[in-house]
Amino acid sequence: MSIGHDLTVLELESQIDVLSRVQFVSRFGSNLVHVEGVKGSGKSWLAQRYLEKWCDDANQALLMCHPNQSIQQQRGIILKQVVRDPLFNEFDTVVDSIGRMLAGEKCNLVLVIDDAHLLPPELLSELWLLVQKAQSTPSWQINVLLFSEANKLASALSRVSYGQENKPIDIDIAPLSEEEAATFSEMLVVRFASSREDKVRIRNLVGKTKRLPAELIALGEKKVERRVIIRSVTHSPVGILALASLLLLGSAGGYWWLNQSSTVPTFTSVDTTLENDSKLALDMDERIDSAISHLEPEDDSHTIPPDVIDTPVIAETSAEEGKRVIVPSELVDSLVSDSAASTQGEQEEPTKIENEDSITASNVMRKAEGNNAKDKAQDNSVSKSESVSTITFTLANEELKAISDKRYILQLAALTNEEAVQEFLDEHKIEKSARIYQALRNGSIWYIVTFGDYASISSARGAVQTLPSSVQTLGPWAKSLVQVHREIDSVK
Repeated sequence: MSIGHDLTVLELESQIDVLSRVQFVSRFGSNLVHVEGVKGSGKSWLAQRYLEKWCDDANQALLMCHPNQSIQQQRGIILKQVVRDPLFNEFDTVVDSIGRMLAGEKCNLVLVIDDAHLLPPELLSELWLLVQKAQSTPSWQINVLLFSEANKLASALSRVSYGQENKPIDIDIAPLSEEEAATFSEMLVVRFASSREDKVRIRNLVGKTKRLPAELIALGEKKVERRVIIRSVTHSPVGILALASLLLLGSAGGYWWLNQSSTVPTFTSVDTTLENDSKLALDMDERIDSAISHLEPEDDSHTIPPDVIDTPVIAETSAEEGKRVIVPSELVDSLVSDSAASTQGEQEEPTKIENEDSITASNVMRKAEGNNAKDKAQDNSVSKSESVSTITFTLANEELKAISDKRYILQLAALTNEEAVQEFLDEHKIEKSARIYQALRNGSIWYIVTFGDYASISSARGAVQTLPSSVQTLGPWAKSLVQVHREIDSVK
């Protein structure tokens, strides 16, 4: 259950009953406790509340499961919270890794797993074996608390513990009573409504809503306009009949239109196609006849140009205009060869070269088109280079090194390049509040995005609720500054 108001904490009788039962079964021994409830019953809130106020005398570890997590990542999150400086292999089982890290030392651990129905079956078996080993080890007291949705984990736990004397302990989360639902809505929903009308609306809807914390909190987020529209339709029988009649008429009209469109003869399109083909054939015949007529000899004696002079003439005066210039045959041949090479692969059309000046003009036009294409390509490349994003964040290695190694921070993400870090900061709008440092992992540089600075691991976990909702879904987890300092030094 996410309340949404950090300064307001309300523990109801049914919630206290669940927390006290969990505390009782985990105080004097090692057990695997399964706490289940329907979606929206407040499992996440109960899990974090138990770690904050109900088990301060034990070491704590919290795993918030997500569908995209691998079993190696989940093992790593658990083991990094067991001891101060963990050394482990993520591919080893949790039982073997904890056994090596503790090496006979005394242990009092409470491991809370939220959304435990998302755990892989292999990791669930490892946690059960960890509890079994703790029961046979006098210096160990390890309690594993699995918070899951109802009817999603019970069968898997039955298979894991089949044929064994010890069994997991099941605790159900019951819905709120009517009095608790009214108190909950007044303290955490009505109290924060923006107007008097919203408060009256929420109070009227409390009795019609499921008595679950998430459902009651959602009452403060519903839109008034949607409620008014629904009421105006449902409170008017005439409106209901009119709406039903319109729907029936619309469906009947659509059915009739589909039938009419499906009964159109298919040969109509065939006839149209044949008619278009015949027109196209006639058009092609006319073009062929026109081309053939152009190939027949014509009397062009009237178009004979003036006499040719042997020396080149530059037409600078009116007396020299109209005179022809002799072009060397080598230049004409090169222009013709260039023209043939540039148009290779295209469909050839019959043309009639009338004089040498037409050849020169065609080549000039082709060169101009080529220059235009090159200019367009250069413009595109310039526009692409200008669209590259700018990196604005800076590394906080020295700032983090200056913080005491007894404190904790929240790790939000681990990314492999600066562009991904910048996109992450821009997407969640946390560039001014986040701190980034570099770490060396498997021979590659990683960028670690962190947030905050807290005196204890409990306060760090409680600060997750202050983050934007988009960041909370990523599952931030508390991290010791000792580990951060070691990772920063690894880059050097």
